[in-house]
Amino acid sequence: MTRRGLVPALAALLAAAPAHADDSADIVAARKFAEPVMSGQCDFENDADGRPGGYNNVFRFAFRARGQDQDSPDLKRTLVQLACSSGAYNYNSIYVMRDDDAGGWTLLAFAEPVADYDYADENFSKLKAPPKVSGYVTVTELTNSEYAAETRTITAFAKWRGIGDAWSGGVWQFDNGVFVLRKYEIDPTYQPPGDAEQDPEAPESYVLFDTLPRDAGQ
Repeated sequence: MTRRGLVPALAALLAAAPAHADDSADIVAARKFAEPVMSGQCDFENDADGRPGGYNNVFRFAFRARGQDQDSPDLKRTLVQLACSSGAYNYNSIYVMRDDDAGGWTLLAFAEPVADYDYADENFSKLKAPPKVSGYVTVTELTNSEYAAETRTITAFAKWRGIGDAWSGGVWQFDNGVFVLRKYEIDPTYQPPGDAEQDPEAPESYVLFDTLPRDAGQ
């Protein structure tokens, strides 16, 4: 896979959320729930009218849980993407989800692998060996993320610096009530400065975890 190999795969999954009359009310309700929990990590800015500012989106869907009685109705959820913080080349979002049947919001957390690796040069352009997964953590903020309604998939792509030569990205898909990690990929190497040569044999990125079908994630 190329250095930018994850980007086309992620872009293919993106979809705009349909407009809905209750979107503004749900964004306000989701922010009200999230602020006490995430005020230390998120900026939570407001616009000139006092409404939640930034990139906020609402998505609604119904699903069938595994083992659910065939005569029972579909389960309904409302997913809200809330602006958390932004910088020069990245923006961070959090996601909260409401159980529309039972009521109540939940702050979502997303699994990510932790990789161990060592650089082979002072420019951080080469690795001594491929990264090895040493464990998994959960995070509540996703960088440059989008939700694709047709696949119920959240994707994220974090630039480690502005030119995007080093990056990490993941794919999480809704499954039986939760978002499950499907793919995670990193490129921890930076472009060498000046005329320094980069090893043409070195991989341009490393897939740390992958359970996506080939046509969706490759």
